[in-house]
Amino acid sequence: MSSFLSMPQDETLQGLALGKFDGMHLAHKALFAYLPPKSALLCIESKGEALTPYKESYSPYPIISINFEDIMQWNGAYFMEILQSKFPSLQCIVVGYDFAFGKNRAYSANDLTHFFNGKVVVVPQFCINGIGVHSSVIKTSIRNGNMFEAATMLGRYYQVRGSITTGQNLGAKSLYATINIHTQHYILPQNGVYASFTHINGELMPSVNFVGHRLSTDNAFSIETHIIDKELWDITDKEVEIYFVQKIRDNQKFANLEFLKKQITQDIRESKAILAQANIAYLS
Repeated sequence: MSSFLSMPQDETLQGLALGKFDGMHLAHKALFAYLPPKSALLCIESKGEALTPYKESYSPYPIISINFEDIMQWNGAYFMEILQSKFPSLQCIVVGYDFAFGKNRAYSANDLTHFFNGKVVVVPQFCINGIGVHSSVIKTSIRNGNMFEAATMLGRYYQVRGSITTGQNLGAKSLYATINIHTQHYILPQNGVYASFTHINGELMPSVNFVGHRLSTDNAFSIETHIIDKELWDITDKEVEIYFVQKIRDNQKFANLEFLKKQITQDIRESKAILAQANIAYLS
């Protein structure tokens, strides 16, 4: 990923898509279809949690990033002047119908034609089952634990990447062994238990995931994954990736560890049934 303000002039770039592109969802892919060869994405980055902090993993085009704070005071003419000075061979700009730019978002997608002599493509809203596909809609689905709706709009299961950390070591002793994960910058699903797949040690494995405060033990917040029907004695990876397939239940407090273990056993049973019907195409 390149930084727009610090990158050198690029005389080869002919097409550019402008937007935040958080999620790299199906509406974004529909927009990318209008780009000519030798194109890139200019991603306007802002602070806060995101669907895809690592956009380059999902993009078919090179990504050039620019912080919103760096350009929020620019007017439309200056924005386009800087853009064309960086990319003198630019012939085509592609944006979504709701794209806005410049100070106070004063300029709309259609205003681009006043500042750019090349081709401007304004892509109409992309809908699934009559609902517009937007990052904000997907974020709401994830925060509500509706992983099926999120996956339908993303075109894949929602995925979170994190580093492996040390947990209570209680699971291996009294419950089920889990891998504890620390994430940064991601939107997290609603607290609860999820059927999932976990990518670790170069392999994609069925798993059960917990997100939330450990109400039955130390009340600390954690993200934990239990690999189903497999013991991992030698974990070589420092990071794991979790694909959230379906929420099983809300977070609960149990009177003792015996009741908790009984519930986890049921969670594993339900996860197996759910994952057996999972859409393999969504694991990309």
